[in-house]
Amino acid sequence: MKVAAFAILLAAVPFAAVAKTEKKHSPRPATGETVLPFQLNKEGFPLIKGAVDGKPGVFLLDTGTYDRFLLNRHYVPLDQGVHVGGDESIVLRRHAGAHKADLAGVLKVPASSGNGKNPDAALSIDARQQQQDIDPRFLGWLGWGFFKKYVTTIDYRRQVVRLMPLAKAPPTPRPPESITLSFLPSSPVRPFVASIGGHSTPTVVRTTGWDSLALQPANWKRIAPSKVVKPRPGKGCIAVTPATFGGKRVDLVDLERSERQDERLTLGIGFLPRFTSVWDPRVGKVILTPNGTKPPQRRSCA
Repeated sequence: MKVAAFAILLAAVPFAAVAKTEKKHSPRPATGETVLPFQLNKEGFPLIKGAVDGKPGVFLLDTGTYDRFLLNRHYVPLDQGVHVGGDESIVLRRHAGAHKADLAGVLKVPASSGNGKNPDAALSIDARQQQQDIDPRFLGWLGWGFFKKYVTTIDYRRQVVRLMPLAKAPPTPRPPESITLSFLPSSPVRPFVASIGGHSTPTVVRTTGWDSLALQPANWKRIAPSKVVKPRPGKGCIAVTPATFGGKRVDLVDLERSERQDERLTLGIGFLPRFTSVWDPRVGKVILTPNGTKPPQRRSCA
């Protein structure tokens, strides 16, 4: 199964091969703040080193899934559990017991889902197929059930996630050059609205998303006269120059084009690394501040 298809089914996605974290450039934590280093795999997805019940590996930071943890039971030893959903290819199971997660060696928390009738139970899928693409030691997904208790800063330049408990966090600054978007930690992700050539389309921002634009055929024709969508010959990609959201005009490069009944602009691995993003559940906003990184130039969107 292609990983992107799995993302649509689960609202949680994936990938492998890491770059070194720039620890020497990381500023000291503020009082009460926790800093988690992450690494980017070859596709650009953020991986946080950790462990579940002492089993070492990596978690995938996913702003598109709501659970605290969605564990990979193919790699993490768990009991049989109870079947709670999914289909033939994706079977969700819930496991009792006091499972513990270690994040980057600096934070130890319950490895529970935080959802359902038993908030202390762990939720899992058999992710052996995704494990081949993500990492041989793929522990599972880390989602908004965990991050919703913090003001979370994702800093791609320093490759760190900064966590400040909601009660201790100061008001989140909004520099003039920043983009402020609405978001609510939920599953599925609740979109905001972007405008492309005068056409409004639902839009999501997620750390594990492929940058893509899906419109119905009639709406592709509708935006064509605006000439904001430009094909990239031979690459299977398009560029949108510009899209408008959060009151700002932003150029989007290397989006995969598709025609679907469900329209959606997804901003992910090519878009987010251009910004330092602060996700603030207190006000339901994510503030994106440009970090000077240039838009990507991928070989292919296939």
